[in-house]
Amino acid sequence: MGPEHLLIRNQAMSSIKERVLTIAESKGISKVAFFKALGLSYANFKGVQKQSALGSDAIHTILERFDDVSAEWLVLGRGSMWKDQGTPSEQVAITLPSRIDRVVDTDALSAALEKVVVAQQVTIQSQEVAIAALSARLHQLEKKKKRKKSG
Repeated sequence: MGPEHLLIRNQAMSSIKERVLTIAESKGISKVAFFKALGLSYANFKGVQKQSALGSDAIHTILERFDDVSAEWLVLGRGSMWKDQGTPSEQVAITLPSRIDRVVDTDALSAALEKVVVAQQVTIQSQEVAIAALSARLHQLEKKKKRKKSG
């Protein structure tokens, strides 16, 4: 599911909770594991509870944990789901030389390095969420295995 699909789908979404569910889908994380990693209950995001308000603490937690998600999109349903999607010309790979033989523009090098660091931080956060989801699933499977052995 690409960003184009999310932009079209967002127009039909009316609640913050529906947009939160879309974050889990787009990250490829099971909803139960996603909410457990956030310290929230999945039960509040389905059925009648789905229509209730989402507290500011929960919104803050979501935006802090997924800093690539646009706050404007999450809260208001406007714009792109992702922050800093930029134009295609801005979305180019950054290659840094392994050795520098001449004087370089330190501002440009610094800016390039900052982009690399930000990209790595986003990757790390996504991996942390995936690890939390996998850990939760592993814990569930271990509990299920113990019940089968004892039962």
